[in-house]
Amino acid sequence: MQTDMNMRTIAVLSLDGEHYEVDGYYQGQQRKAQWYNVVKSSDRSVQLEHLEEFPSHDKIRELLN
Repeated sequence: MQTDMNMRTIAVLSLDGEHYEVDGYYQGQQRKAQWYNVVKSSDRSVQLEHLEEFPSHDKIRELLN
């Protein structure tokens, strides 16, 4: 049986003058996300995909540079 993935925006982080949304992807009714994507709020472009852990400000800054 295949379970659909559900996306929920978990947080909006302000980082160096830009705003980023952290979206969590959940399988079925699970409470812990399977992975996280970071999306730039201004143009909805995906900046980071399939992060295994919720990213901190420092981690986003490190991965974007």
